[in-house]
Amino acid sequence: MSHPGPKLEPLDLSDEEREVLRGWIRKRKQSQDLVLRARIILLCDRTGLGGVPVSQCQVARDLGVNLATVRKWRRRFTERRLRGLTDAPRPGRPRAVTRDQVITVITESIDSDGGRPSTRAVAARAGVSQSTASRVIRAVIPVSGENAPY
Repeated sequence: MSHPGPKLEPLDLSDEEREVLRGWIRKRKQSQDLVLRARIILLCDRTGLGGVPVSQCQVARDLGVNLATVRKWRRRFTERRLRGLTDAPRPGRPRAVTRDQVITVITESIDSDGGRPSTRAVAARAGVSQSTASRVIRAVIPVSGENAPY
């Protein structure tokens, strides 16, 4: 005889939350991780006989995912609602170079009168190191030679 799992509380999705989740599923260029999470929540919102929520095992079978996956995303949704379904920030050091500094490096290295300025001069004007300025320039501006477009 199988033992019933813990009693699941209904998710009580609002109409707005339901529409957001359906929109994530319909969106063409949406992250597939987010689409799966939305499907999990929408299936967990279904009720069976007697108004009892559908079991997490059934949702896992319907979607072909691990039961732990369904439990994780259902729990995160109940704790933080829609915000709980998005990816958490990744660990690691944040970027040290701002977007404005990158733009300054690019414009300073292109808008010069009579030739390219040195990477040291560009780096000083942008407030970054010479190696950072050099990396940005190499990534954006092609080197003159055989493969250069001009």
